[in-house]
Amino acid sequence: MSMPSATPMTILPNRGTAKVKSVLSGDTVVLLGRAAGEGRKAPEVTFTFERVTAPRMASKANDNVDDPGAFSSREWLRNLCVGKTVTFETRKQGATAGDRVYGLLFMPDPSDKTNTWNLSVESVRRGFCTPKVLGGDVEDISNDDGGDSVEDYEKALQAAYKEAQASRAGVHAEKPLVRKIMNAGDEFEAMTLVEKSKRLCTNGSVTCVIEYVFDGSRFRCIVTDPELESAGLLYGSFTLILAGVACPRVGNPKLSPPTPSEPFAEEARDFVELRLLQRELNISLYGTDKSGVCLVGTVHH
Repeated sequence: MSMPSATPMTILPNRGTAKVKSVLSGDTVVLLGRAAGEGRKAPEVTFTFERVTAPRMASKANDNVDDPGAFSSREWLRNLCVGKTVTFETRKQGATAGDRVYGLLFMPDPSDKTNTWNLSVESVRRGFCTPKVLGGDVEDISNDDGGDSVEDYEKALQAAYKEAQASRAGVHAEKPLVRKIMNAGDEFEAMTLVEKSKRLCTNGSVTCVIEYVFDGSRFRCIVTDPELESAGLLYGSFTLILAGVACPRVGNPKLSPPTPSEPFAEEARDFVELRLLQRELNISLYGTDKSGVCLVGTVHH
Protein backbone atom coordinates (compact mmCIF):
# COMPACT_ATOMS: atom_id res chain seq x y z
CA MET A 1 0.00 0.00 0.00
CA SER A 2 1.66 3.20 -1.13
CA MET A 3 0.70 6.82 -1.58
CA PRO A 4 1.69 8.46 -4.90
CA SER A 5 3.19 11.86 -4.14
CA ALA A 6 1.10 13.63 -6.79
CA THR A 7 -2.22 12.19 -5.58
CA PRO A 8 -3.93 13.55 -2.45
CA MET A 9 -5.75 10.27 -1.73
CA THR A 10 -4.18 6.87 -1.14
CA ILE A 11 -5.27 4.44 -3.87
CA LEU A 12 -5.19 0.77 -2.95
CA PRO A 13 -4.36 -2.11 -5.27
CA ASN A 14 -7.12 -4.61 -6.02
CA ARG A 15 -5.87 -6.89 -3.26
CA GLY A 16 -3.30 -6.68 -0.52
CA THR A 17 -2.68 -6.61 3.20
CA ALA A 18 -2.62 -3.75 5.68
CA LYS A 19 -2.80 -3.17 9.42
CA VAL A 20 -5.99 -1.86 10.99
CA LYS A 21 -5.10 1.40 12.72
CA SER A 22 -8.56 2.21 14.08
CA VAL A 23 -12.25 1.42 13.72
CA LEU A 24 -14.53 4.40 13.07
CA SER A 25 -17.81 2.48 13.15
CA GLY A 26 -19.14 -1.02 12.65
CA ASP A 27 -18.58 -0.82 8.88
CA THR A 28 -15.56 1.48 8.51
CA VAL A 29 -11.90 1.18 9.49
CA VAL A 30 -8.67 3.09 8.90
CA LEU A 31 -6.02 0.95 7.23
CA LEU A 32 -2.33 1.65 7.73
CA GLY A 33 0.20 0.70 5.09
CA ARG A 34 3.98 0.59 5.03
CA ALA A 35 6.00 3.77 4.82
CA ALA A 36 7.69 4.28 1.45
CA GLY A 37 11.04 4.85 3.15
CA GLU A 38 12.79 5.74 6.37
CA GLY A 39 11.45 8.96 7.82
CA ARG A 40 8.34 8.81 5.61
CA LYS A 41 4.87 8.64 7.12
CA ALA A 42 2.93 5.42 6.59
CA PRO A 43 -0.06 5.93 4.27
CA GLU A 44 -3.59 5.65 5.64
CA VAL A 45 -6.92 5.06 3.94
CA THR A 46 -10.51 4.98 5.17
CA PHE A 47 -12.01 1.64 4.15
CA THR A 48 -15.76 0.89 4.28
CA PHE A 49 -17.44 -2.50 3.91
CA GLU A 50 -19.13 -2.90 0.54
CA ARG A 51 -22.93 -3.29 0.39
CA VAL A 52 -23.55 -3.22 4.17
CA THR A 53 -24.24 -0.46 6.65
CA ALA A 54 -23.75 -0.10 10.41
CA PRO A 55 -25.68 2.11 12.85
CA ARG A 56 -24.33 5.65 13.14
CA MET A 57 -21.98 6.41 16.01
CA ALA A 58 -22.55 9.28 18.45
CA SER A 59 -21.23 12.67 17.35
CA LYS A 60 -22.06 16.35 17.66
CA ALA A 61 -24.28 15.96 14.61
CA ASN A 62 -26.65 13.64 16.49
CA ASP A 63 -26.35 15.18 19.97
CA ASN A 64 -23.71 12.65 21.09
CA VAL A 65 -26.24 9.80 21.05
CA ASP A 66 -25.63 6.55 19.16
CA ASP A 67 -28.10 4.99 16.80
CA PRO A 68 -29.32 1.78 18.52
CA GLY A 69 -26.55 -0.82 18.51
CA ALA A 70 -23.87 1.47 17.05
CA PHE A 71 -21.37 1.20 19.92
CA SER A 72 -21.75 -2.57 20.22
CA SER A 73 -21.14 -2.83 16.48
CA ARG A 74 -18.01 -0.68 16.63
CA GLU A 75 -16.70 -2.46 19.72
CA TRP A 76 -17.03 -5.92 18.18
CA LEU A 77 -14.97 -4.85 15.20
CA ARG A 78 -12.49 -2.88 17.31
CA ASN A 79 -11.83 -5.80 19.65
CA LEU A 80 -11.45 -8.12 16.69
CA CYS A 81 -9.04 -6.32 14.41
CA VAL A 82 -7.35 -3.15 15.75
CA GLY A 83 -3.59 -3.54 15.49
CA LYS A 84 -3.92 -6.70 13.37
CA THR A 85 -3.11 -7.37 9.74
CA VAL A 86 -6.05 -7.98 7.43
CA THR A 87 -6.40 -8.83 3.77
CA PHE A 88 -8.36 -6.30 1.72
CA GLU A 89 -10.14 -6.59 -1.61
CA THR A 90 -11.19 -3.29 -3.17
CA ARG A 91 -14.50 -2.94 -5.01
CA LYS A 92 -14.86 0.82 -5.47
CA GLN A 93 -12.45 3.72 -5.06
CA GLY A 94 -11.40 7.00 -6.62
CA ALA A 95 -13.84 9.50 -8.08
CA THR A 96 -16.93 7.33 -7.53
CA ALA A 97 -16.08 6.64 -3.88
CA GLY A 98 -15.24 10.11 -2.61
CA ASP A 99 -12.46 10.10 -0.04
CA ARG A 100 -12.67 6.44 0.91
CA VAL A 101 -12.33 2.93 -0.49
CA TYR A 102 -15.15 0.37 -0.51
CA GLY A 103 -14.49 -3.34 -0.44
CA LEU A 104 -14.09 -6.48 1.64
CA LEU A 105 -11.81 -7.30 4.57
CA PHE A 106 -10.69 -10.79 5.50
CA MET A 107 -8.89 -12.24 8.50
CA PRO A 108 -8.47 -15.68 10.09
CA ASP A 109 -11.32 -17.00 12.22
CA PRO A 110 -10.06 -16.38 15.80
CA SER A 111 -11.28 -19.82 16.92
CA ASP A 112 -10.06 -21.73 13.85
CA LYS A 113 -7.11 -20.25 11.97
CA THR A 114 -7.73 -22.63 9.04
CA ASN A 115 -10.92 -20.72 8.21
CA THR A 116 -11.09 -17.18 6.85
CA TRP A 117 -13.71 -14.65 7.89
CA ASN A 118 -15.25 -12.11 5.56
CA LEU A 119 -15.74 -9.38 8.16
CA SER A 120 -18.75 -7.87 6.41
CA VAL A 121 -20.61 -11.19 6.47
CA GLU A 122 -19.61 -11.99 10.04
CA SER A 123 -20.73 -8.57 11.20
CA VAL A 124 -24.13 -9.02 9.56
CA ARG A 125 -24.39 -12.51 11.11
CA ARG A 126 -24.03 -10.97 14.58
CA GLY A 127 -26.49 -8.18 13.90
CA PHE A 128 -23.85 -5.45 13.90
CA CYS A 129 -24.41 -4.49 10.25
CA THR A 130 -27.27 -4.92 7.80
CA PRO A 131 -27.19 -5.44 4.02
CA LYS A 132 -27.98 -2.33 2.01
CA VAL A 133 -30.22 -4.45 -0.21
CA LEU A 134 -32.72 -6.68 1.59
CA GLY A 135 -34.45 -9.66 0.05
CA GLY A 136 -31.60 -10.90 -2.11
CA ASP A 137 -31.87 -8.51 -5.10
CA VAL A 138 -28.43 -8.05 -6.60
CA GLU A 139 -27.54 -4.80 -8.30
CA ASP A 140 -25.54 -4.83 -11.49
CA ILE A 141 -22.13 -4.05 -10.06
CA SER A 142 -19.05 -4.84 -12.10
CA ASN A 143 -16.50 -7.13 -10.54
CA ASP A 144 -13.76 -7.54 -13.09
CA ASP A 145 -11.10 -8.22 -10.47
CA GLY A 146 -12.09 -11.84 -9.89
CA GLY A 147 -12.47 -13.20 -6.38
CA ASP A 148 -15.90 -13.79 -4.88
CA SER A 149 -18.65 -12.77 -7.28
CA VAL A 150 -21.11 -10.08 -6.28
CA GLU A 151 -23.89 -12.68 -6.36
CA ASP A 152 -22.06 -15.05 -4.00
CA TYR A 153 -21.26 -12.19 -1.64
CA GLU A 154 -24.86 -10.94 -1.69
CA LYS A 155 -26.20 -14.44 -1.01
CA ALA A 156 -23.84 -14.77 1.96
CA LEU A 157 -25.04 -11.41 3.30
CA GLN A 158 -28.71 -12.36 2.97
CA ALA A 159 -28.17 -15.72 4.70
CA ALA A 160 -26.25 -14.04 7.53
CA TYR A 161 -29.00 -11.41 7.86
CA LYS A 162 -31.66 -14.10 8.28
CA GLU A 163 -29.53 -15.77 10.97
CA ALA A 164 -29.20 -12.51 12.86
CA GLN A 165 -32.93 -11.82 12.65
CA ALA A 166 -33.80 -15.33 13.84
CA SER A 167 -31.49 -15.07 16.85
CA ARG A 168 -32.47 -11.43 17.55
CA ALA A 169 -28.79 -10.50 17.60
CA GLY A 170 -27.34 -7.00 17.68
CA VAL A 171 -29.64 -4.39 16.16
CA HIS A 172 -32.39 -7.01 15.95
CA ALA A 173 -32.56 -7.32 19.75
CA GLU A 174 -35.59 -5.91 21.55
CA LYS A 175 -33.53 -3.10 23.08
CA PRO A 176 -30.11 -2.59 21.47
CA LEU A 177 -27.65 -0.48 23.43
CA VAL A 178 -28.08 3.26 22.92
CA ARG A 179 -25.05 5.09 24.28
CA LYS A 180 -24.95 8.78 25.14
CA ILE A 181 -21.49 10.32 25.43
CA MET A 182 -20.96 12.69 28.36
CA ASN A 183 -18.13 15.21 28.20
CA ALA A 184 -16.00 16.18 31.20
CA GLY A 185 -16.58 19.81 32.08
CA ASP A 186 -20.04 19.81 30.50
CA GLU A 187 -22.07 16.83 31.72
CA PHE A 188 -19.85 15.90 34.68
CA GLU A 189 -17.04 17.32 36.80
CA ALA A 190 -13.62 15.89 35.98
CA MET A 191 -12.69 15.52 39.65
CA THR A 192 -15.80 13.41 40.20
CA LEU A 193 -14.35 10.80 37.86
CA VAL A 194 -11.05 10.86 39.77
CA GLU A 195 -12.79 10.35 43.12
CA LYS A 196 -15.23 7.69 41.89
CA SER A 197 -12.54 5.70 40.10
CA LYS A 198 -10.45 5.48 43.27
CA ARG A 199 -13.44 4.38 45.32
CA LEU A 200 -15.36 2.12 42.95
CA CYS A 201 -12.89 0.68 40.40
CA THR A 202 -10.76 -2.40 40.98
CA ASN A 203 -7.27 -1.38 42.10
CA GLY A 204 -8.33 2.25 41.77
CA SER A 205 -7.84 2.33 37.99
CA VAL A 206 -10.60 2.96 35.45
CA THR A 207 -11.02 0.99 32.23
CA CYS A 208 -11.13 3.23 29.15
CA VAL A 209 -10.72 3.12 25.39
CA ILE A 210 -8.14 5.55 23.98
CA GLU A 211 -10.26 7.09 21.23
CA TYR A 212 -7.89 9.71 19.87
CA VAL A 213 -4.24 10.73 20.25
CA PHE A 214 -3.66 14.50 20.09
CA ASP A 215 0.08 14.16 20.66
CA GLY A 216 2.46 11.91 22.54
CA SER A 217 1.10 12.88 25.95
CA ARG A 218 -2.55 13.94 25.40
CA PHE A 219 -5.35 11.55 24.56
CA ARG A 220 -9.13 11.54 24.36
CA CYS A 221 -10.56 8.65 26.35
CA ILE A 222 -13.99 7.18 26.94
CA VAL A 223 -14.95 5.28 30.09
CA THR A 224 -16.03 1.69 29.42
CA ASP A 225 -15.68 0.48 33.02
CA PRO A 226 -18.94 -1.19 34.14
CA GLU A 227 -17.99 -0.47 37.77
CA LEU A 228 -18.75 3.20 37.10
CA GLU A 229 -22.22 2.64 35.64
CA SER A 230 -23.86 3.06 39.04
CA ALA A 231 -22.12 6.45 39.37
CA GLY A 232 -23.49 7.59 36.01
CA LEU A 233 -20.02 7.88 34.51
CA LEU A 234 -20.10 5.03 31.99
CA TYR A 235 -19.27 6.46 28.54
CA GLY A 236 -17.86 9.62 30.06
CA SER A 237 -15.42 11.28 27.66
CA PHE A 238 -12.36 13.20 28.83
CA THR A 239 -8.93 14.43 27.80
CA LEU A 240 -6.07 12.66 29.57
CA ILE A 241 -2.66 14.26 30.10
CA LEU A 242 0.10 11.78 30.91
CA ALA A 243 1.49 12.47 34.37
CA GLY A 244 5.10 13.57 34.67
CA VAL A 245 5.90 13.98 30.97
CA ALA A 246 5.52 16.52 28.19
CA CYS A 247 5.63 15.89 24.45
CA PRO A 248 6.09 18.28 21.52
CA ARG A 249 2.80 19.60 20.15
CA VAL A 250 1.43 18.49 16.80
CA GLY A 251 0.60 21.39 14.46
CA ASN A 252 -2.85 22.26 13.18
CA PRO A 253 -3.05 22.64 9.38
CA LYS A 254 -6.69 23.81 9.59
CA LEU A 255 -5.82 27.06 11.34
CA SER A 256 -5.23 30.24 9.40
CA PRO A 257 -2.32 30.51 9.14
CA PRO A 258 -1.54 26.79 9.77
CA THR A 259 0.61 26.06 12.80
CA PRO A 260 3.61 23.76 12.27
CA SER A 261 4.39 20.75 14.43
CA GLU A 262 7.21 21.02 16.92
CA PRO A 263 10.29 18.87 16.28
CA PHE A 264 9.59 15.14 16.78
CA ALA A 265 5.88 15.76 17.48
CA GLU A 266 4.73 13.54 14.62
CA GLU A 267 7.12 10.77 15.63
CA ALA A 268 5.91 10.91 19.25
CA ARG A 269 2.27 10.72 18.20
CA ASP A 270 2.94 7.84 15.80
CA PHE A 271 4.78 5.96 18.56
CA VAL A 272 1.78 6.27 20.89
CA GLU A 273 -0.86 5.57 18.24
CA LEU A 274 0.73 2.26 17.29
CA ARG A 275 0.58 1.11 20.91
CA LEU A 276 -2.44 2.78 22.51
CA LEU A 277 -4.92 4.04 19.91
CA GLN A 278 -8.30 2.32 20.37
CA ARG A 279 -6.95 -0.10 22.94
CA GLU A 280 -9.01 -0.70 26.07
CA LEU A 281 -6.64 -0.08 28.98
CA ASN A 282 -6.60 0.71 32.68
CA ILE A 283 -5.82 4.29 33.69
CA SER A 284 -4.91 5.59 37.16
CA LEU A 285 -6.22 9.13 37.61
CA TYR A 286 -4.51 11.56 39.99
CA GLY A 287 -6.27 14.89 39.46
CA THR A 288 -6.87 17.61 36.90
CA ASP A 289 -4.81 20.27 35.14
CA LYS A 290 -5.20 23.98 35.93
CA SER A 291 -8.34 24.21 33.80
CA GLY A 292 -10.09 21.62 35.97
CA VAL A 293 -11.34 19.88 32.81
CA CYS A 294 -8.43 17.72 31.61
CA LEU A 295 -7.44 14.76 33.78
CA VAL A 296 -3.90 13.77 34.70
CA GLY A 297 -2.97 10.12 35.02
CA THR A 298 -0.98 7.03 34.07
CA VAL A 299 -1.88 4.53 31.34
CA HIS A 300 -1.13 0.91 32.24
CA HIS A 301 -0.01 -0.88 29.07
